[in-house]
Amino acid sequence: MKTANRFIALTKRILCKKMYIALLALIIVITGVYKLLPAKSQSADIKVALYSEESSDYYDELITYLEDLNSIYTFYTVDTEEVLLKDIKSGYAECGYVIPEGFFIDYALGTAWDNPITLYVTPASTFHTVINETIFSALLSVCAEDVLLHAVNKPAWNQELKDGLEHYRNSQDVFTIADTTSGEFTFENMVYHIDLPITEIVSVLLLFAGLLGLLLFLHDQEKKIYVSLPKKELSQVKALSILTSILPVALVGIISLGISFGFGLHLVFASLVALLSFVITMVLSLIIRKSTLLEKVLPLIMLTALIAVFIKTLI
Repeated sequence: MKTANRFIALTKRILCKKMYIALLALIIVITGVYKLLPAKSQSADIKVALYSEESSDYYDELITYLEDLNSIYTFYTVDTEEVLLKDIKSGYAECGYVIPEGFFIDYALGTAWDNPITLYVTPASTFHTVINETIFSALLSVCAEDVLLHAVNKPAWNQELKDGLEHYRNSQDVFTIADTTSGEFTFENMVYHIDLPITEIVSVLLLFAGLLGLLLFLHDQEKKIYVSLPKKELSQVKALSILTSILPVALVGIISLGISFGFGLHLVFASLVALLSFVITMVLSLIIRKSTLLEKVLPLIMLTALIAVFIKTLI
């Protein structure tokens, strides 16, 4: 009965502290921010202009390939080189490619260095190097068959070479395709939720709550409030002071994690962190016996914990 009364009294005392109420409110606010802010839509709208001086099946295949690629870039065609330059200079397009007359045949024959594609950029262009790789992949895919036939130069083998190339491209003996998304995925409208480190914040606040409970006990002890208590009961009061500081934060934290992520492993984790915070604080109480010393090292302990949380979010 005495222990229960002490538990209730210490709980009431900690819940009267403005700093502690602010600590609980912080967890609630973070949870509200996480749940109430709408998911953001990441729209990939990096436009790339294309203009070809020739109209051929090669160019049509290239455009079809790029449109079906589902990359983060939006490739579009223009009617003239002047329009392409205007779009790039205005910033509407990230960069632009002008394909000269006869390029595809030259590419297949291996003589495209005399008739190259012209890439237009501005000083503000930042993605053109990566876009070049996409364009190169598309060109190679479109012209691969002709490049292979020309390189081998054995007309009698043409059909066998075509069949071999088709098998290489589409057979699962070479590549096995595994879906990682349900339904049709597109980069053009990728939705994501703001990622707040709620679990890590709750962990830090649990440790802070334990140290706050120890600090309150040391203040009371230095005021001679517990001078008449035997050593065993004094240790019990210290443990209760720390425990009553941790439990409300643990309870609010568990509810917060349950609302944010569902009532699963996060709840077990919060419970384990609460227990660990209690153990750490009890161990520190054997080393730190003065409130003035705890007040000096408390900021250092919390700074270390915050740095550890920051590093964890980066990993």
